[in-house]
Amino acid sequence: MEVITLQTEKMIAGGDCLAKYNGKSVFIRGALPGETIKVKISADKGDFFVAEILEIIKPSKERITPPCKFYGQCGGCNLQVVSIDFQRKLKQEILLDALIRSGININNIPEIKITGGKEFEYRNRFQFHQGGLKRKSANEIIFIDDCLVAVQEIRQFLKHNKLNIQDRSHLFASNGIVKQTQDNSINKKKGRFTGMLVNEDDLCTVNLFEKIIQFDVHGFFQSNLEMLEKTIQKIIENLQGNRVADIYAGVGTFSVFLADFFEEVYLIEHNREALVLAERNIARAKSKNSEKKLKFAKHESYGIKGTEWPKMYAADLDFDAVVIDPPRSGIEQSVRNWIITKRIPIIRYLSCDPVTFARDTADFCQNGYKLKNLEILDFYPQTSHIETISTFII
Repeated sequence: MEVITLQTEKMIAGGDCLAKYNGKSVFIRGALPGETIKVKISADKGDFFVAEILEIIKPSKERITPPCKFYGQCGGCNLQVVSIDFQRKLKQEILLDALIRSGININNIPEIKITGGKEFEYRNRFQFHQGGLKRKSANEIIFIDDCLVAVQEIRQFLKHNKLNIQDRSHLFASNGIVKQTQDNSINKKKGRFTGMLVNEDDLCTVNLFEKIIQFDVHGFFQSNLEMLEKTIQKIIENLQGNRVADIYAGVGTFSVFLADFFEEVYLIEHNREALVLAERNIARAKSKNSEKKLKFAKHESYGIKGTEWPKMYAADLDFDAVVIDPPRSGIEQSVRNWIITKRIPIIRYLSCDPVTFARDTADFCQNGYKLKNLEILDFYPQTSHIETISTFII
């Protein structure tokens, strides 16, 4: 493929840097804004090119030597080449760019704040494939004996233990203990849930503000517990009332806290296994509150997709707030329409993708909502991953 010299422009969502060549965009992994680089065009996608760096001719003044010996080999931590302050500046710029590209007037955007935690040793959960980590966009396995973003317990585990190279392994650290689970070949062939909604051996337990939360190691759960607790505080901040909907509720992590401030909590979650655990987590929290003679909300759980929720009888009720934590695809149009039509006074939106967040924000703002505050939650330093929490009011 062709070898060319380019001047990089901005970083975009996902962590690639943008350049221009022959009137088309070029996406380059590992580059920083304002660099002169020699690249090889590795793919022509029609509307754009994908390129690989051959040489950094003129590096950014922000570029530093990455501290990890596996940088550039495993698929993570692509921003180790800049300081934490510059990482966060890049994330602000990426988010702002996504909002502008969605047609949002930047004069109507509140100051984008950032909440962070540890720069390293923050990640308490890992998935290993055949004893290692995967390269970015490749099936090749990289074997590691250390990871700088792993909590100390996992770093010590990797140093003194070898992972099974035949299976997929999960490591989870909590309260000083590392739990290892594996997907064995029998379960791979039969399917993971062979008639059981919950496999007790696959459960992990965390203590968040004295509330015990269980989740399945194969399912979704945040990997930075310090930032998760900070997020919970922001989710419940100044939220109270009669009725709240927790859409894409997962294992009920937010619902168990919302139940302390509302009379009724409605959980909407399509994953059956997660909803079973949500019921357990809520029952446990309710029992604890009862022991302390504290109130706890009534709740209803709906094992349905978000798109099915507006069709439910309960969706016709009046809600004081909605807490929404969708996957990267963002909030489905039918769910946005339900929120907008109901004129729900407060939307508390936790997003893990700036592009779909910008799309959803444009929809809300075009339909009478105001973006009251917006904050980046730096869950995963050293990576380009961006999580945001925002509040919309009508």
